Amino acid sequence: MTENAFSWSCLLCLSLHLVSNCVCVYEMAHRENMNTSSIYSTFGRFFPNNFSLWEHLQKNWTTRDLTPFSIDFLFAGHEPDTIVLMVMYVLSFVTGLVGNIMALWVLTRRRNRLSGASATRRLLVNLAVCDMMVVCVCMPVNLGHQVYNAWVFGDFLCRAVPFVQAVSVSASVLSLAVISLNRYYSVHSPLHARSFFTASRMICMIAVVWVVSSALCLPLFFMNTTKTLSLLDGLHTVTVCVESWSKVKLRQGYNFLLFCALYGFPVVFNLIICFLTGWKLSRGGTASISDPNQLALTSSTSRLKTRKRIAKMVFALVLLFTFSWLPLYAVDIWIDANIPSSPDRNDELSNVEHRWILQSRPFAQWLGLTNSSLNPLCYCFVGNLYRSAKRFRESYREKMSSNNLNLKSIWHVSFFQC
Repeated sequence: MTENAFSWSCLLCLSLHLVSNCVCVYEMAHRENMNTSSIYSTFGRFFPNNFSLWEHLQKNWTTRDLTPFSIDFLFAGHEPDTIVLMVMYVLSFVTGLVGNIMALWVLTRRRNRLSGASATRRLLVNLAVCDMMVVCVCMPVNLGHQVYNAWVFGDFLCRAVPFVQAVSVSASVLSLAVISLNRYYSVHSPLHARSFFTASRMICMIAVVWVVSSALCLPLFFMNTTKTLSLLDGLHTVTVCVESWSKVKLRQGYNFLLFCALYGFPVVFNLIICFLTGWKLSRGGTASISDPNQLALTSSTSRLKTRKRIAKMVFALVLLFTFSWLPLYAVDIWIDANIPSSPDRNDELSNVEHRWILQSRPFAQWLGLTNSSLNPLCYCFVGNLYRSAKRFRESYREKMSSNNLNLKSIWHVSFFQC
């Protein structure tokens, strides 16, 4: 009963908020005739994801035209693009949540889950934690911002949410780079890798990944802030969460730094490392030692198969990351280079030829975030992680059943001896 009352109160507040927009618009419509380009140049750049307004950009508004605009300006849940985006986000969220929970469960159940690759296991645990943060923090917030453009969570969350999103994504990227480096040394110099990638050093590396990620994304915590927009000559105000940079060049330079540090350099580095690792494995992996012992030969062959399987999994993770985040970075670079930053330069915004690029950005962002939902599928289909867990579970059950039979036989003999 309490939950229903709370839900109805929220709906009532939202309805009153939208009605107040209509009233303000009507009052403004009686005062003067407003042009869409002037309004969009002042407010539309803060709501780039609401595309139902584009069809009104070529005409002057009347009182009848302003009424749906006041509602559509903040709420975009009725648009076809937003509905499709909601379905896509829900599917990605469910897949990512279930997949990463299963990955964490498998990776933390037993140390020899990956056939002795304990260092890789720890790094995959860290990667799964990063992906879980992306799924649980980034996806709901981004979807909510697509549906309702105003910011209602306060100034602290305006700073904290983008910071947490960026840190989780960057930690995922850097963790993948450390995994590639670990597999490279495990193949080229297994003895050195075993002595270098110890448990304590792996914990230190994971800590360094999070510290570097936090340092790279720290400017977002200070640059993001809430801003109150005065609509219709002060008749109505809307709170938005925006990045407030003193100069446009600073924002563009920081975005370019993030592109190089979190996409350009890691992708090139990971691809080179994966190529060198695959080239070494294709030649037979580590140098083999002639040993007449068949058991040693079988063990060496098994280790080589394991290394090849893990190398394929890491390469699949790198390719998945590369193609998932490429569209978003391409769109953002284009926006930084072409979208005007001052209200008096709005001709590019109303250019129909460029409209599809702005409309594609929410979908490009969804694709990048979905990378965290698809990583567990690489563990499953490429790394055979879940199959290994199934074999372990079956062997564990067989062992327990054999122990129970032994206990029953011992109890039976002891009973009759008494």
